[in-house]
Amino acid sequence: MNSRDFVKFALSQFSAAVLGLVTLSAAYGQETKSGEYAPPIGEQPVYGKRYTPGASEAGIVMELNIAQLLNKGVGLEFEKKGSGSMNFGADLSFTDKSVSTEGGASGQSRSVFIAPKIRLYPMEALQGVFFGGKLHIGQVTTNVTISGKSSEKNFNVMAPTVHIGYRFLSTFGFTWSLYGGAGINFPRPKFETKDLADQNQAAASNEIISKVNDLNKDVRLDLGLTAGIAL
Repeated sequence: MNSRDFVKFALSQFSAAVLGLVTLSAAYGQETKSGEYAPPIGEQPVYGKRYTPGASEAGIVMELNIAQLLNKGVGLEFEKKGSGSMNFGADLSFTDKSVSTEGGASGQSRSVFIAPKIRLYPMEALQGVFFGGKLHIGQVTTNVTISGKSSEKNFNVMAPTVHIGYRFLSTFGFTWSLYGGAGINFPRPKFETKDLADQNQAAASNEIISKVNDLNKDVRLDLGLTAGIAL
């Protein structure tokens, strides 16, 4: 290697080293003359001296819908950052509700739904105010028991819904949201006297059937109070 080649090689290595130092400085920050930690560009402060990437870098949110507990069920929600301010995901919910009468008759309504969804965040992806829509697809199983004799019917149901809400996303990766909306069940899972296994029970069934059907209205509320993590 002649002297000219050696100089070129040294300059290239020096340039690479400088570029590496600049990259590390941008990633981890630098200390000031007073010894305090200075935030790199594009990062947010935590406790004044440590810095973590901003919440806008999150790409996936997984949450538990606490509002479903009030509906005697469990709800799990998943959302993935899409292009621009539009995101996609799916919710999974289970419910198990029961009623009874003074005469000893009882009824039960169990459901399982999966709901593909789409959400639009006007301010920033995965946080702030959002508008959304879901298509609930699932099955409702209704059971009526009179004098120890049970009758059961399954309903395949679809329910398009729309909602509006707000999500908070912290730099620690903790997230919560609150939303509300409504839609329509198609068809309504309505139990009728003709669905009784024993038609001799028809006269005694009116009260319990009415209570069971009150559990499954035409209007489907889409309510959420969620908490979870963002990755």
